[in-house]
Amino acid sequence: MRPLLVVGGRELAARLRDGTALLIALVAPIVLATMFGFALGGDDDPPLRATIGIVDHDGGEFPASVRREALNAEELRGVLTFKSYVDEAAARAAIDSGEAGAAIVFPAGFSASVGAGDGGEVTVLESADTPLAGVIARSMVDRISALVDARTLAVRASLRAGVPPEDVKLFVEENGAAGPSLELASDPVSGGAVDLAVYYGSGMAVMFAFFVVGLSARGLLTERQLGTLARMRAAPIPAWTAVAGKGAVGFLLALVSMCATWLSSELIFGASWGPPLGVLALILAHVFAATMIVMLVASGARTDAQADGYTLGVAFVFAFLGGSLVPVYNLPDFLQTVSLATPNGWVSAGLTELAAGGGLADVALPVAVVAGIGVVAGVLAVLRFRKGMLA
Repeated sequence: MRPLLVVGGRELAARLRDGTALLIALVAPIVLATMFGFALGGDDDPPLRATIGIVDHDGGEFPASVRREALNAEELRGVLTFKSYVDEAAARAAIDSGEAGAAIVFPAGFSASVGAGDGGEVTVLESADTPLAGVIARSMVDRISALVDARTLAVRASLRAGVPPEDVKLFVEENGAAGPSLELASDPVSGGAVDLAVYYGSGMAVMFAFFVVGLSARGLLTERQLGTLARMRAAPIPAWTAVAGKGAVGFLLALVSMCATWLSSELIFGASWGPPLGVLALILAHVFAATMIVMLVASGARTDAQADGYTLGVAFVFAFLGGSLVPVYNLPDFLQTVSLATPNGWVSAGLTELAAGGGLADVALPVAVVAGIGVVAGVLAVLRFRKGMLA
């Protein structure tokens, strides 16, 4: 244990002495996150607007009630505008031209079908260019679906209980079916109530974790080039001490970097990333995964310059695919799927859950997946180090 502490202490002292740890772990991510936050986020009342088209083939009370309730919803006040279109083709043309962000299509006979307890379906048309309108439209349809299911169940139960068919509608309305009740669910990361200060703060923290660990990986290659590693291997200490010591310092510095960026984001913009325990669990899992991935990359590099290049490549590719630089919902569908192969993508998904009101239990899957990625990368790194640097 003492040799490990000596190696780790020497590595930490070197990083602090040359100033790289301070610059890459603290200054760069915090400054970039703050700049992006001021430029693109950080406004308590962002001017978000959404226009949703309505195609009403039904002509009944239900579509009118949906409009009325949506416009009266506190979450949508000043945000939502409705426009009517004669058919689905006209609504789609309006979305393609940018006149509307999304549209809801009510089929003919919808109100009568719901009132009779036979259920009904509505269609949502949306565009990737207007995610906010899509979020609102889908939120509305989710609430409509829940109400339709409840109304259908209530009608069927009333009929089975012997209520005359002609009295079922009045009976159901008098016993709780007051009409649609709509609200916009918050989703700061994926496009609902978009808080870009949170988005870019977490994105910079996640991306720079790779760069910070890369300092220690680079140091390992430098030690080998200078012959220091060979002298350490000749000493009566385990062969893995140098790798473990430098990896531990990289983990520690990356953890400090992410926590500092998290804290600065909340202090400067007052933007919460979510419940602290959930955020900390995601940070720990990501730092572990980033450490193992970078050490795996370093195990295949021959020089410190190669290690730098590999680390930069991995960090930026993961940042792009995982939503640290570009919101995942703005990527093509197949890239959104690919994002779940990166730890960045799962951290983004976890922060979405937390920002939407979730807790530690809601990020159990992202934390487990990210930690699992770290375990796999760590095993592969150990195998490669044994064959190469530690052979």
